[in-house]
Amino acid sequence: MVCVVLTGSLASRASAKDNLQEILSRMDKAASEFKSMTAQVTYLTHVEVLGDNTTETGSVTMKKVQPDEVQGKVDFVTPDRKTVTIEKRRVQVYLPKINTLQIFDLDKHGGQLDKFFMLGFGTSGTELAASYSVTLSGSETINGLAATRLQLIPKEGEAKSYVEKLELWVPNQGDPYPLREKIWEPSGDYRLVTYNELQINPSLKPDALQLNPPAGVKRDHPGK
Repeated sequence: MVCVVLTGSLASRASAKDNLQEILSRMDKAASEFKSMTAQVTYLTHVEVLGDNTTETGSVTMKKVQPDEVQGKVDFVTPDRKTVTIEKRRVQVYLPKINTLQIFDLDKHGGQLDKFFMLGFGTSGTELAASYSVTLSGSETINGLAATRLQLIPKEGEAKSYVEKLELWVPNQGDPYPLREKIWEPSGDYRLVTYNELQINPSLKPDALQLNPPAGVKRDHPGK
């Protein structure tokens, strides 16, 4: 009986290893082909100390401008309108209600910012395995699609200061771009991001990622 149990356990581990390698290989191929994406997106932000959840919805556009750099834009529509852009390690947040543009220069943290922003879109499976301890963490149905959840634990000390772990829900069939992402911070806070109507490599207008605030906008540099 012990022999049977051990055999079953070893077979299960081998199968899991094969499944993980298959997903990472699919991500290798997808990363080489990725140029841009658009999607409808829902952000759920959990603040552990308050036991509070905040949900925002909008649309996201992302474009790879270099092998290790992306440009992105998120237009939030609920609960309040705002636009967030990231370009060359600078984050800008436009708040139309008060006509204010907040500007954050994150060059000091830019390397990690690029890696997190590209997670699942433009990051190969080989790169993930090099930077994270990657394991399978069950199966779920997201937006009607069967998906495998990957758990990623950062290997580098710098990355660990930003996130405790990450989770990606990758569809079992088709392109391996995540249907959902969850980023856990050391504090216990997390952000859960769910993508709908995902389009890969769509034709983007030249100004699709530009932020053009109106005349008279107040420019603010928080933290300076």
